[in-house]
Amino acid sequence: MRSVIFMDYENIYWSMKQQYGVAPDLDRLITSLREMGERGNGQVCLMHAYADFDHEEFRGLMSDLQRRSVEPRHVFSKNYEDGTRKNAADIEMSLDALEIMYTRSDIDTFVLVCGDRDMIQVIRKLRARGKQVHVVAVEKTMSKDVMSFVNQFTTIEALLGMLPPAMYDMEMMIRKLDSAECGKPFVGLKYFLRILAGSDIVDRKTYELVNQAISEGIIDTYKVPNPKDELFPTTACKLNREHELVKRVLGEKAQKGQPGTVTA
Repeated sequence: MRSVIFMDYENIYWSMKQQYGVAPDLDRLITSLREMGERGNGQVCLMHAYADFDHEEFRGLMSDLQRRSVEPRHVFSKNYEDGTRKNAADIEMSLDALEIMYTRSDIDTFVLVCGDRDMIQVIRKLRARGKQVHVVAVEKTMSKDVMSFVNQFTTIEALLGMLPPAMYDMEMMIRKLDSAECGKPFVGLKYFLRILAGSDIVDRKTYELVNQAISEGIIDTYKVPNPKDELFPTTACKLNREHELVKRVLGEKAQKGQPGTVTA
C-alpha cells in the first residue's frame, strides 16, 4: 500500500499553541505520521508540509523539514482584526491531492493532517475514486463534520502520546494564566474564564477545570476594586507559584518575577 501525507503544519501549530500552550514536537509528529503511513508494509511516497514560512514563528522550519525528507510548501497567510489568522493551505492541499489522484494511480491512501471543514469536498472526491482517506487533527479544533466522510480519524493528541486530557488541560491552564499575568496589574477571573474557553460563552468543562484548580490551591482568588462600580469589587485570580504542579510546569519561571494579570 502506497500513501501520501499532506500536513497543514501552520494549522496544527497554532491549534496546539491555542489549546495547550505548546508547539507540536516536530520530530515525533513526523516520525509518527510516517509510521502511520507504513503500517501493514505500506510505503510513504510523498510528504508535504504547508505553512507561511516567512512568519517569524517558523524561522528555520523549512530547513528542519527538508532535513527530515519533508517537502515544504509555502503558502501566504493573513492576520485579521479579530486576531484570527488564515492561509490558503486547504486550497493548496486540495489541489495537490487531486493532482496525485489523477496522475498517480499507485497511491492508495491519503493522510490529511488538517481538521478543516473545507477539506470535505476533496475527501469526497478521493473516496469516490476508491482511495483511503485518513485525517489527523487537533481534537478540540477539528470539524466534527469531517469525521463522517473519512475512513479513519486520529487525533494529534493520540499520535503524540500526550498526557490524558484532564492533566493536560490543567497544565495548559497554568501556562495560559502565567502568560496572562505577565506585566499586568491583575487578571479578572471572569476575563480568564473567557480566555480559557476561547469564547464569551464559558462552557461547563472550563468552569469545572478552574474550580478544580482553585480547590487544589493551584489558583488563588482575591478581590480588587472595580473601576466600573465601587460597590462590587472584581474577583481576580493568580497562580500559586509555590504549588508543586505550577513549579513543575513552569520550571524556573515559576520562581521569577511577580504574578501578572490582565484587566477584567
